[in-house]
Amino acid sequence: MSLEALGKALMGVVGGNDEATEPKHWLDMGYKPLNKILSGYYGRGLPHGRIIEIYGPSAAGKTLLATMAMIAAQKAGGIAIFIDWERAFNLKFAVEMGLDPEYPRFIYKRAETWEEGNTQAMQIAKMVRESKAIPASAPIVAVFDSVAAAVPKSMMFDAKGKERGIDEYSMNDTTALARVTSTTLKSVNQYVGKFDMTAIYLNQIRTKPGVVYGDPTTTPGGTSMEFYASTRLALGAKKIMETSGGEKEFKGRLIGMETKKNKLSRPFQNVDVRLIYDDEGRAHFDFTTGLIDHLIDLGQIKKEGNYVVFDGKKMFASVLAKSIDAEGRFAELEALLPADALPA
Repeated sequence: MSLEALGKALMGVVGGNDEATEPKHWLDMGYKPLNKILSGYYGRGLPHGRIIEIYGPSAAGKTLLATMAMIAAQKAGGIAIFIDWERAFNLKFAVEMGLDPEYPRFIYKRAETWEEGNTQAMQIAKMVRESKAIPASAPIVAVFDSVAAAVPKSMMFDAKGKERGIDEYSMNDTTALARVTSTTLKSVNQYVGKFDMTAIYLNQIRTKPGVVYGDPTTTPGGTSMEFYASTRLALGAKKIMETSGGEKEFKGRLIGMETKKNKLSRPFQNVDVRLIYDDEGRAHFDFTTGLIDHLIDLGQIKKEGNYVVFDGKKMFASVLAKSIDAEGRFAELEALLPADALPA
């Protein structure tokens, strides 16, 4: 049989080649250096049709980043879903950031179990796509907060469906979450691709005892997320202290973001952003200062001693950032970034 004849025979049995799984659509996160480490391009960001894990210590900005993704999805004509296993989502703050809380632009569910939360998100995505209520290219972002807080069904209920008491838990329940993530993420991965949705799982970190060499940190839920997440974004946090009146004052945190795994671009890329708190205790990312720092590293903004040179004027970077924010000139900074050479 010739190769041509073989091709015709195979075509009759299994058909032609399936479409490649390269993402067609991307979600701009609103901060181009972050887009760059996530996708390899300033003009892209998070992919549709993939699982993303964002993990790190408490108060490192995980939910803040996820809320930014939900807002971006809505602005692009899509829908945001939030599965709240942790019972800690601040809707008021999210709305102040720009989230549209109207149903079904935003769907919030307090799932009891890991299985229920994942099932609800996939059911919503399926109905949204089948309804054609939004364009096929519009994003569906589902945020799961968090893997560490999710309770497996086997832990919550016994074999007869009766709710178990806390005093009934055993050592077998310690590994229940790892087992259930292993079994369900296989299916979740298929559904996420089928519905072209972006599934963002937030996770915490734990320290492994007895580790002398290498990274002592790990994430709850076993190793399944490491396999099924296309991108794993690790967050780290350092305190920012400033001296005021002879005393040191806490001003915020320096958040280091690093792609520990990335199937869409080169891994182990990082970007630092300041997480600043306002007088009411609400946190926000200082993207303006972060972008100035990034442009200095690229040589697009010159630095002379402690000063930066912008528009022919010398000033401190902090002064420039305040000026840019006050005058709404953030786009001028973005225009200084190198142009992307996007693939055809």
